[in-house]
Amino acid sequence: MRMFPHTVTVYNMMEDTTTGMDTYNITILRGVFLDVSKAANVMKSGLASADAATLYIPMSIQAVNAKTGEEQKFVSPKEYEQLEDVSGHWTLRTGGKSSVTDCFFVKGEVVEEASYSDISRRYDDVYDVTSVDTKDFGSKSMWHWEVGGS
Repeated sequence: MRMFPHTVTVYNMMEDTTTGMDTYNITILRGVFLDVSKAANVMKSGLASADAATLYIPMSIQAVNAKTGEEQKFVSPKEYEQLEDVSGHWTLRTGGKSSVTDCFFVKGEVVEEASYSDISRRYDDVYDVTSVDTKDFGSKSMWHWEVGGS
């Protein structure tokens, strides 16, 4: 069994300044570990929507654009926001504008350009990014991001 057997799709939403419409940069990450604790949370809180996930992403991961298949480079959230063309990049960021989720992930490969609410209606295991911890210490082969999702 591989240490990182899962694939996730990361969505970064941005507003097109010309049209005012939401656009999505969709990134596929193959070779991650997704630890979902839905059942435990449902038992504790009684809420079906109380699921949580921890996503472990090796910093050496090869990220690809879901639409073009081209490799993407990771950049920090602030650097990402300054880019004129984000198609060759991806990021992990928390929060969102009002009730809109700017960054979320879904288990598996998903290519649909849609909002968090639309994707979560159609797919299981869809999570809003709630925390991003950078673990860049120790052996470089162990460097990773630990991403919390709810």
